[in-house]
Amino acid sequence: MTRRMRTAVAAVAALLPGALLLNGCGIKPTGVIESGAAAKVVVPGPGAKGTVYFVASDGRLFPVPDRHQPSTSESSLLIQLLIGPTETERAAGLETRLPALDIKNQGASAGTKMLSDDTIGVGVPFKVSTLSETARRQLVCTVASTDPKYQVVLLGPDADIGPARCDLGS
Repeated sequence: MTRRMRTAVAAVAALLPGALLLNGCGIKPTGVIESGAAAKVVVPGPGAKGTVYFVASDGRLFPVPDRHQPSTSESSLLIQLLIGPTETERAAGLETRLPALDIKNQGASAGTKMLSDDTIGVGVPFKVSTLSETARRQLVCTVASTDPKYQVVLLGPDADIGPARCDLGS
């Protein structure tokens, strides 16, 4: 092969990848496709007092700060949890594992009371013995979020379960 032929082959070889890139894969370009705003959820920062715990799509508890920060009312947090995630929170993939609750008819039977200096009782109008572990953790962690020293006893019409502390390690 002559020097001139080698130079020509090298030039073609150098241009070939660029030509292939310019050719693309046959997909025609499109314009921008609007799909709406991204879902937003505010995550509480350190020291946030009062957090409602919903469930993320992977099954883990996800903290949502009390809408009325700073919160110190365990009862208001419990009611927010029982009402469930807002439309925005649902759009972000959050849900609850607690039973549906008619807050107007059953909300009055839900509440909290101090059982001792470090134990809070959480009364709910549904059976607590049949709740999943995730649902129980939602209740315990939400109510205990006002003070980490608290342990929680779930008080249902069927049983009392606890005391338990919020464990977010799993």
